[in-house]
Amino acid sequence: MNASDPPSGPAALRDALAYLRIGWSVVPMLPRGKRPLIRWTPFQHRRAEPSDVEQWFRRWPDANVGIVTGEVSGLLVVDVDAGHGGPESLAALEREFGEIEPTLECLTGGGGRHLYFRHFGEAVPNRVGFREGLDLRGDGGVVVAPPSIHPNGRPYRWRDGQGPDALRPAPMPAWLRRIVAGNPGHQGHPLAHWRSLVAEGVEEGSRNATIASLSGHLLWHEVDPQVVLELLLAWNRARCRPPLPDDEVAATVYSIARRHAGERRG
Repeated sequence: MNASDPPSGPAALRDALAYLRIGWSVVPMLPRGKRPLIRWTPFQHRRAEPSDVEQWFRRWPDANVGIVTGEVSGLLVVDVDAGHGGPESLAALEREFGEIEPTLECLTGGGGRHLYFRHFGEAVPNRVGFREGLDLRGDGGVVVAPPSIHPNGRPYRWRDGQGPDALRPAPMPAWLRRIVAGNPGHQGHPLAHWRSLVAEGVEEGSRNATIASLSGHLLWHEVDPQVVLELLLAWNRARCRPPLPDDEVAATVYSIARRHAGERRG
């Protein structure tokens, strides 16, 4: 689990076995990919044997290393997607609720971040787009871990070279736990929050994240995506200061709708 190790082959096998020893459920992933190479449902509930892991990574020496999240590994992972506004959404949450204490963190190679937290002992489903660019990998989820290779050819690596042998996952902040474990339809907020939001609107800097949240809120209540789009186009024109361009609103709504549809299929 050293940042100077080569990114594939024997290093992948060694690190996969090291993750298994600390109690994480390990599966092989497509080389430079994010999908498991095996039928991995059983390993959402039990960890593989070391002999299984050795067999997988000797058979596929270029495989990426996958960590199954959830209670089986004692892990929850927040995926911060840099390409969809994740860093901005996370910064907005920290301004509102307080900074997240240092925890085990993976830099994905694609500009994103995986923040590892301790599982808190009750069922925690995956949450796609709980804020714009922020996903939760919980029970039944999987993330790619070092020394894997991103599709763009860059390695996944532990931030500052501090892997789980040096820094363990921290407890999830109470405010973040409420958001990710709350009623998905309310995105972790009480009804009064949504009523205030639609009535008062938002200023520049919070518009995209708020449109993403409202989209998720409506979609979880099974409102048709086209209806969601029309409602948020009208809300943006009336309540955002200043309004966003219509095509930017549409892009955000469609992005959340695609993620929502994928989560429901999953």
